[in-house]
Amino acid sequence: MWQRKQTVFLLLAVVLAAVTLCSDFYSWGQHAILVLAAAVNLLTVFLYRRRPLQVVLCTISLFLYLGWYLALVVFSKQQAPDASQFQLPWSAVLPAVCLILVVMARQAVKSDERLVRAADRLR
Repeated sequence: MWQRKQTVFLLLAVVLAAVTLCSDFYSWGQHAILVLAAAVNLLTVFLYRRRPLQVVLCTISLFLYLGWYLALVVFSKQQAPDASQFQLPWSAVLPAVCLILVVMARQAVKSDERLVRAADRLR
């Protein structure tokens, strides 16, 4: 489990989501989305024997991070209707890094699944 590169990617995404939660004040909706995404990523790490489910959970996590950015846009429009007053905090970049890490983890899980299926064909 720990020697797989997708485990490292997913754990880094969990850590970065936690840093985002601790750094700046976001709305309760954005906090809920990040907590849920981090929980899905952590759950995905421990389901290493069920690779098709890991791919599905990574996809769900991707949509959660995209939803976080959608919530960021919606709540930013509510708080600062004038575009000149809007400031993007530095921690708003971290979920994008999490998104990239989850995409890389998803590709690695798919690669492992193809490798296992190829080995099963050889038996």
